[in-house]
Amino acid sequence: MELKKIQTDKGWKVEIVEAGESISRLWIIDRQMRIGSCPVLVGGIAGVGTDPSYRNQGLSRRVMEASVELMRRADYDVSMLFGIEDFYHKFGFATCMPERRIYLRTRNAERATKQRTIRSMRKSDFARITRLYNRENAARTASVVRDRTWNGFSMGSFFGIEAKTQVVLDARERVCGYVTYDDVDRHCRAAEVGGQGDEVFSTILHFLARRAIRLRREKLSLSMPADHPFAHFCRHFGYRESTHFDRNAGPMGRLINLRTLLEKILPVLEKRWGADGRDRGLAISTELGSALLGWKRGRLILDSDGLKALKVGIDQDAFIQLAMGYQTAEDLKSRGKLKTGRAGLALLARLFPPQTAHMWWSDRF
Repeated sequence: MELKKIQTDKGWKVEIVEAGESISRLWIIDRQMRIGSCPVLVGGIAGVGTDPSYRNQGLSRRVMEASVELMRRADYDVSMLFGIEDFYHKFGFATCMPERRIYLRTRNAERATKQRTIRSMRKSDFARITRLYNRENAARTASVVRDRTWNGFSMGSFFGIEAKTQVVLDARERVCGYVTYDDVDRHCRAAEVGGQGDEVFSTILHFLARRAIRLRREKLSLSMPADHPFAHFCRHFGYRESTHFDRNAGPMGRLINLRTLLEKILPVLEKRWGADGRDRGLAISTELGSALLGWKRGRLILDSDGLKALKVGIDQDAFIQLAMGYQTAEDLKSRGKLKTGRAGLALLARLFPPQTAHMWWSDRF
């Protein structure tokens, strides 16, 4: 058996080959994912699998361990995956955001009116949709940065579900909103909404309600966090929401490089730190290494000299939960995953507050 690491145009393929045939493999998908407003390099783990006749031989473990080591050497900051229960925690991954969905009764959504033109998405709309998306998700933790190479929505609200998209037009016939929805008959569900304003949102909800009627569905749903502007708009029509917190499954992450991650999110940490407590630094230690944050000439930097530092010891899997706003420092300390004093806890609470993290389905891997 031979372990291979092959670079692709999207990241890497890591596989075990026997007699020239791949028998166990996964892919690492490169993504720029935001923590706060700061992009970090993520290795998205996808397609983990071993051929049936070679299972229960530890091959997936070998592939996963090799992938984590590859990401360390290739300067990734963190890794993410969407996993089954009680497997990926063995490789340092921890659940780091919940899954959220809102539900509306079709009869209530019918009250929404069509106030703008809406039509099917065209390839020429991609650039405008990308600009809308990046503007509206600029500070959304876990959202992926979409660049000019973005070429449409890869799926609906789950793996393997095809998607269709409608775009809303303004008075000059420019795209000012969009909705991506599952191209299936068994339910009426949107996977992503973009745009701003009641006229845009009313038009989108009207479209979804008409679709639910055609499909004879009593309710429609949207995969989105409840703090999204469209969700706020839907309060007028009445809805319920669900938030699903998985145990060792679902959206999971792990730290790959503490120092490079902290360096990339310095701007958001600087803003959250504020004007108080700049006379002391913050020394963070994990099993993957350590870093010292402190102030110099009015800027927050790594490896600041001459400052007394508050000391924090934290497990790497707990740090990704902290950085993603999934767990608070106080909660992690109570579980024995973090060690620091009262002043350290207070500073961590400012630097890493709870956040409504969300990665839209089309960007998942």
